[in-house]
Amino acid sequence: MATPIDGTGQGIDETTLADFTRTLIDGGVNGLFPGSSIGEFSSLSTTEHETVVRTVTTAADGDTTVLAGCCGTSVGDVRSKLETAADAGADAAVVVSPYYLNTTQRGLARFFTMIADESPLPLLLYNIPGLTGNEISVDTVATMAEHDAIVGLKDTSGDLIYQHRVIEATPESFAVFNGMTATAAPSLDVGIDGLIAGPANVFPEALAELYAAYDRGDDRTVTRLTRDLVMPLVSAYQDLPTAAAIKYLVQLEGLDLGEPLPPLAPLSGEQRRRLKACHQEVVDAVDVSVVK
Repeated sequence: MATPIDGTGQGIDETTLADFTRTLIDGGVNGLFPGSSIGEFSSLSTTEHETVVRTVTTAADGDTTVLAGCCGTSVGDVRSKLETAADAGADAAVVVSPYYLNTTQRGLARFFTMIADESPLPLLLYNIPGLTGNEISVDTVATMAEHDAIVGLKDTSGDLIYQHRVIEATPESFAVFNGMTATAAPSLDVGIDGLIAGPANVFPEALAELYAAYDRGDDRTVTRLTRDLVMPLVSAYQDLPTAAAIKYLVQLEGLDLGEPLPPLAPLSGEQRRRLKACHQEVVDAVDVSVVK
């Protein structure tokens, strides 16, 4: 989930965040992920993170699953976020591999184990090596899956072979989610359990329908939504800061989430024009009953 920022450009817009939460739920999503990469978790203070998680869980009111992002490089910081998320009523938490400092698989296993040993919530590991520089290897995922508190993985590597190997190496009860929307359809063929998709911030109905269509064997709808919605959107913001692009696209849907937080920069006029043109092409190409 993108994080709405108020008019001062510094604080969380709690009213808009609550409205956005209900918009996504009404759009048919099967879960929410506040405190995510698109939610600019690394730019939020501890207090802001708590505000985001509490606002989303309160607004969701038990109508869908809340996976609270509890990401950080300090074991103590992550534990504190987990306590906050549990107290707020989140269903599970997502913990990213540590970033900035290069480490080893042994170091990653130690980090996740220390967190899981005292976690009040079930945990999903978060593999996004393009941003962290530390990939969680298949062997490490398999080892971590043996911990009672670690129940799944969000993978945003875009590597279908990696996802296949993780699925093969972990129990059937271990949930594997794909966070790279461009590979949504083929990852479902690989056996992924679900999608955590940035474009669902913009078109929740369409992304929910893509997953439902795959589940019922409607390959034609999956192909159409991939061709006419997923790929044009992802291509349009591929070379832009994703959080900034998603916020602007949501604004085009009628909900102003504010500007991105530093160090991200607001989009330029040309970047906005490009995204606006793509948005209009998607709306024109896809059945309005699906995207609205």
